[in-house]
Formats: sequence, C-alpha cells, structure tokens
Amino acid sequence: MDSAASLPSSDHDRDELERRTGEEADAQANAFRRFFVTRLAVIIGIAWLLSWPVHLLPHTVVWTLLAIAALVIGLTSPGRNRSTSLHTPSKPQR
Repeated sequence: MDSAASLPSSDHDRDELERRTGEEADAQANAFRRFFVTRLAVIIGIAWLLSWPVHLLPHTVVWTLLAIAALVIGLTSPGRNRSTSLHTPSKPQR
C-alpha cells in the first residue's frame, strides 16, 4: 500500500484547492464573458434593426412628397370639358 496517498498532505490539498479554484474562476470568467458578449450582440442587433429605416427615410419622404404632389395636381387640375370639344369645328382629314 502506498502510505503517501493515504496520509493527508497539506501541499497536495493546497494544490488541489488552487486547481479547483482556478477552474471555477475560469468557468465563471467564461460564463460572464459569454453573458456579456451575448447581451452586447443583442443590443447591437436591436440598434441596427431600429436604425436601418433612418437611412431609407429621406428616400421615402421624397417619394411620398412626389406622390402627394402628383395626387394634388391630378385632383385640382381642371378636367376636360367635352362640350367645348364638340362645338369646335373638326379639321378636315387629308
């Protein structure tokens, strides 16, 4: 039998404790890093999704104003009056 394995050794316990503490610290650091990076990615993604229409806004406003102008011109322009075109003499065909 190995008597060194059965006897408690303060150096052995200290090394084991340091190794376990180091592993737990690494695991906690990795968990925090993963948490932080995940939250940062979510925030960046949301900011990107909310900001992309801002770049399209000037084009949308221009096209909307053009559509409104065309609608206003179309609705306010005087219509063709058929009665005036009926009383005009027709041109002879050649």
